[in-house]
Amino acid sequence: MLAGVISLSENFSESFFDKLKEKDIDVVQLTPEDFEEKISKIEVVIIRGNTTKDAAEVCNILIKLKEKSDAHVWTFLSKTPQMMRSVYLQLGALGIVPEDCQEDELQLLISNNLNKINNLSNDFGKNQERMSGEKGKESLERVVLNSRNLSVQILGNEEISLTKIEYKTLYVLYKNLNTTVTYSEISEEIWKKQIRDSKIRIANIIFHLRRKIEASGILPDVIRTVRSKGYMLDLSGDIRKHREV
Repeated sequence: MLAGVISLSENFSESFFDKLKEKDIDVVQLTPEDFEEKISKIEVVIIRGNTTKDAAEVCNILIKLKEKSDAHVWTFLSKTPQMMRSVYLQLGALGIVPEDCQEDELQLLISNNLNKINNLSNDFGKNQERMSGEKGKESLERVVLNSRNLSVQILGNEEISLTKIEYKTLYVLYKNLNTTVTYSEISEEIWKKQIRDSKIRIANIIFHLRRKIEASGILPDVIRTVRSKGYMLDLSGDIRKHREV
């Protein structure tokens, strides 16, 4: 498990990092300037600071994390009034760590929540495998989704690594194979609600998926755009990218 810590006006002591490592949670230190570049492989983010000094920057970080990552985010801030706690939660924070939290408490708070989340993820993976089996042998051989690795393999080509949000998007298209999935349905699957500018965000996810798929030797149009409606995973024809002669 990889956790990223974004320290603003206050820092973590090494004792917090040591306690998290006891639960096999490795810690990477991030900054407001570089966290977007490193976030794709990080599962947990803890924002450390002081609300009086850092409120605007915390809100900005939460907004960017919500748009670009599926990481589970906690804020660990001193001097946070109730109103700002509500704001942080509305912007996507999973929880608010009390400012007097000790090392043992933080370790349990993070590890207990992650255990529950991982159990839900395993259930999701089992359901995905069941859905894969129901698609029939031909489709199963063409596309293999791996929930543990967050990857996909198409036509036996190399395994394609995906972000969590890319995997969720491809999964909802796969379980509705050769059928249009609307923007609304994709949004519900990814974010569990309708969000502002969802079409733009989904289009950006699809762009990155197509680029990765094409790099593996598969036609990017395997994910078809259904104008004004959404997208479709189309495995009905020859989807292998042929070299130009």
